[in-house]
Amino acid sequence: MKKQQEFSFLTEEKTIVTTPFLLDLLDSALIENIQAGNIQAAYSVMDLSINIAETLEKRSYSTDEGKQILSSVRKAMESGNVATAKQHMIEFALK
Repeated sequence: MKKQQEFSFLTEEKTIVTTPFLLDLLDSALIENIQAGNIQAAYSVMDLSINIAETLEKRSYSTDEGKQILSSVRKAMESGNVATAKQHMIEFALK
């Protein structure tokens, strides 16, 4: 028998998630997906992280650099070179 998920709603409390916090969460999700071997999911998380990071004033890389990182990973994935794709993603997460 499947356990039904319970939801809790907070009535008065408000939550604010800042962009740097969200990027930290995405970095964790990226690494978790890489470790689990979910390369396509990791790529999607990395793409989202790059797009969000591009909205920051003090970004660690330019739009072109973000596109180059995604392109490198995509090429490695398409050629079946999973190790290289993982390496590029890990380098991105550590940046």
